[in-house]
Amino acid sequence: MSNLSLDQLDTANACHDDDPARAAELLRSVDPAELPPERWPGLAFLLNHVFGEKLGLPAEAHAMFGPLLSAAGSHPPLALWRQAAAAAQLAGDSAAARRLSDSLATAASASAPTTQHVVALTAAMYRAPAADAAEVADAVLPALQAVQASAWEAPHPLDSAVAACANNIAASLQERSQSDLAQGALRAALDLAAQTAERFWLRAGTWVHYERAAYGRAAAATALGEPHRARHHALRALALLDEHDLEKAENVDRAFIELELAHACRHLGLAEEARKAQANADTLAANFNDAGLDAWFAKRGADLAAMTRR
Repeated sequence: MSNLSLDQLDTANACHDDDPARAAELLRSVDPAELPPERWPGLAFLLNHVFGEKLGLPAEAHAMFGPLLSAAGSHPPLALWRQAAAAAQLAGDSAAARRLSDSLATAASASAPTTQHVVALTAAMYRAPAADAAEVADAVLPALQAVQASAWEAPHPLDSAVAACANNIAASLQERSQSDLAQGALRAALDLAAQTAERFWLRAGTWVHYERAAYGRAAAATALGEPHRARHHALRALALLDEHDLEKAENVDRAFIELELAHACRHLGLAEEARKAQANADTLAANFNDAGLDAWFAKRGADLAAMTRR
């Protein structure tokens, strides 16, 4: 098994956000047949994320799924069928999207309509970061609404995929400008995405997913200018950590939740609660010992401070 394709994939994965053009060049040279099977889902995600989302080249992503599916043989992981179907949909190849979605339905032992919902939601996840208000209304919000239907009331084989997509949609929408966040469709999509992520993680995840979903609800409420809801969800997330994280393994999560809580409390006039939460967050962050986490924490703090000044 060649180390070259693995190295190229690892490098692309490390640089895809900061330098998507370089990541694309690396991905073009990756031979899926040279990768271990456990790396195929990560490659599938990067094809859509880099080519479809970052560079606006969905047709190229769609074409690159052919070799990947061929390498996977007769029983690809569910993620490959889902990502391949989403790539076809993003590229406007409706016939291929339908065929690949049907293959996903068969592999997952799921109904065709619900599988189509998941494919649409996956495509919406890649559209969301750059979608204007009209596209949010026409594509992102309807994809989220589809998984609220009665067909989704019972546990489903693709629950975790729905949860992850909804979480990523919420995370991207909450980064939008204040003018964007004033748009009704975008606000509705952000709120529903955060709710959907929590609903489906409660069925498909662990307590860590529950805690992070509650934090996601808090961050979404902050973006929507609803500090009372942000505080409520942050406190729920902290309660889950208090109950389950006896070994303090998730102190990074706790630091960011405390930071969110401090911001909400300041807006609600709860000065002492805000001071304690900020002190907790800063104390935890001082022990990160990781430059990336330090930068992330500082950026979130600066973003929240900017919201306070508005």
